[in-house]
Amino acid sequence: MDHEFSPAKICKSVADEDIITNLPEALKDKILCCLPIKEAVQTCLLSRSWRYTWASMTELLFRRSDFASGNGNEKDDACRFLKFTDMFLSLHNGPILKFGLNTLGIEMLSTGGHIYRWMLMLSRNGIKEIHLRTSTLDRYKIPSCFFFCDRLEHVYLRACILTSSQLPPLSKGFKQLSTLHLEHISVQGNSLGDLVASCPNLEKLHLSKLISMHHIYIHSTKLKILTIEGQFQHLNLHTPYLTSATIKLKLQSELNDASTARCNFNLSQFIASLSDVENIRLYGRILECVEHEFLILKTTELFNRLTYIGLEINLGNLKEANLALCLFQHAPNLRLINLKLIPRNLMVPPVRFWESIDRHVCLFQNVHVVCMTNFTGSFAELGFLKLLLEDAPVLRKVIISDKGLDRGVFENLLKMRRTSNEAEIVIL
Repeated sequence: MDHEFSPAKICKSVADEDIITNLPEALKDKILCCLPIKEAVQTCLLSRSWRYTWASMTELLFRRSDFASGNGNEKDDACRFLKFTDMFLSLHNGPILKFGLNTLGIEMLSTGGHIYRWMLMLSRNGIKEIHLRTSTLDRYKIPSCFFFCDRLEHVYLRACILTSSQLPPLSKGFKQLSTLHLEHISVQGNSLGDLVASCPNLEKLHLSKLISMHHIYIHSTKLKILTIEGQFQHLNLHTPYLTSATIKLKLQSELNDASTARCNFNLSQFIASLSDVENIRLYGRILECVEHEFLILKTTELFNRLTYIGLEINLGNLKEANLALCLFQHAPNLRLINLKLIPRNLMVPPVRFWESIDRHVCLFQNVHVVCMTNFTGSFAELGFLKLLLEDAPVLRKVIISDKGLDRGVFENLLKMRRTSNEAEIVIL
């Protein structure tokens, strides 16, 4: 009996067993999904049981850089990449839960046509997650078959065009979609608002490098995180349950004068509607282009969760300074302030706004850290800083990134009286 189960026979039995062949299918799929797509296909050489395993992978990532030959012939590399992707998808058998495409930095050949065909294949395979990182040189209209991928949960599209004619009826929308990220997107009509309306459970919406000359109306009571950055002329937001709101307005390079800007957006009404907001970021030209006065006639309890405010602002401009003051007044639990200081609207005479604020209003009673970039030492900036230091009892740090402060201004900063014993000024 002892001879039958000797160590030599046990070792031989283990050596004879094909461990790789007998791996569970789910584990094989996990292994292949961790490999570059070309190497995943090459596993067909391992054994008979692996010959067609790659053809049932559930997560696919096609990267143009994996097909670089190194001879400088990008056209041939692109053709080889497109043919491989076509071949792979045509031979694939089974569900595709996640699909990724990355062609950044390189112009492809007829990417739009290929994306239409690939998207049609995906719409028939239960796709849940799509990431298309394509070059801005290869802009394409979002294929109509994309809107029939009704099991989608996460979407990232880049360099695409969205039109109203592409959208299906709302009853055929994306009921499971929770995250939508669109970058370098051109929007026609209110197609963006219609798209959001077709996603009843959308929680995160990120719009980067947006271009729209039409009215955008976004209505969502489930949305929690909203980021809008780009060029837009008309914006209407009804998203009352946001926890994070970021809005950045960019203008075309030739529109460098605020008087020529035409942005119709009621910023006051938008912010006043945010009962659960925790973070607010207002960047670019959004503060100077709004047409309505910024007045919040609400009780402070509505903004008890607001702990972070980021602004791109001219502290010497009355309208922008009043906006900032309103925000500070209605954020009793504010912890962090991040100000990017912009010396714009130079034709408008600066005002001594911050010096006129009552020192006993307790604007910054819970503020711990304040960051001020592009600090020039203007009267308005120094007035705000003085108010902050005298009014913030638990302030720990003020971080200042300056634009060549002279020694006199630097010395005055360090001499400013501070209510908080722990407050320090750090100049970068």
